[in-house]
Amino acid sequence: MQSAIHLLAPGKLTPDKYYKVYSTDPSLLFVKIGGQFYDEKTDDEAPFVLGIAMMVLRKLFFNKRKEQHEASVDRLVSENPQELLSKKNNFNLDLTAIQKIEMNTKSTFHTNGTDRGTLVLHLEDGTKRKFTIPSFVSTKAVMHFFESQELAVEIV
Repeated sequence: MQSAIHLLAPGKLTPDKYYKVYSTDPSLLFVKIGGQFYDEKTDDEAPFVLGIAMMVLRKLFFNKRKEQHEASVDRLVSENPQELLSKKNNFNLDLTAIQKIEMNTKSTFHTNGTDRGTLVLHLEDGTKRKFTIPSFVSTKAVMHFFESQELAVEIV
């Protein structure tokens, strides 16, 4: 099984996209697993009534659905990853297209301080892809994931 990490693509005017990123040599496969309701820790930081409501919804509905979807995606990655690329929000990044990776370990205002920092992928075409590291993913795991792809991560 390929190694994988979870990242969040923050949206400015659109909902966030929660990705599971797979190492599929010679590229990284970004598969959308969910959206705004990705992290239980955000329930603790929400206003009391909203936090309780989200916790109940997560326990009754979101967690089971997320686990089933993620298991289905894991199976497809090992059987036919190209099928996942036909879905709207999924994409592939060649490892050679990544020029530099910067990681900032300070939490962001965007997630109300519940994340572990940000990750910016600088691509060879001059564009940048910015991601937030969810609270349940350690910065060590992120470093190890990219270093196993022979990509250096710069702490900023």
